[in-house]
Amino acid sequence: MRINTRQGVSLVEVMVTTVLSVSILAGIYATFLAGERTWSYYVDSIMARQQVRMALLVLTNELREARGALIVKEETPPGVRLNFLKPSAGQISYLWTGSGEDANKLIRQDSSGTRVIANNISSVNYVITGDLISIDISAKSKPNVIQPIDLNLKEQVAFRARTSRFKPQKERNEKAEQ
Repeated sequence: MRINTRQGVSLVEVMVTTVLSVSILAGIYATFLAGERTWSYYVDSIMARQQVRMALLVLTNELREARGALIVKEETPPGVRLNFLKPSAGQISYLWTGSGEDANKLIRQDSSGTRVIANNISSVNYVITGDLISIDISAKSKPNVIQPIDLNLKEQVAFRARTSRFKPQKERNEKAEQ
């Protein structure tokens, strides 16, 4: 009697092993994709927040020293321009437009040139009341994100150049005497 010690693998065993391996790899791949989408969402969220905060910081720092602020709203293309005089830097303009080459960018213009302060800005609004200017900046994330990120920040800034602390001594004395 002869004993056969060589055993092979049947086709059924190969198929079961293949199906199990593919199932496990598909689960790993799906987990990887979900993690990548989540990572992309939060990176875009952080970038949008950083852009808006930086734009607001730069704008408020300059507006504190501003004089003669003027808001110009444009209908076509929709946009808004804020012009003001900063004694240490001269005439400065901040421009936002909703269409064209510079769409959804907050752009700073002065005598030394033009630079982009922030991207992905969906709207900018300014309101001047007395010695205060209210700034409302909204941003939207890139369109390739599954769920777009909307961010809105508001700030009120007092014009230092028009407040009593920064007025010339003569004007402060006249106001105190009244």
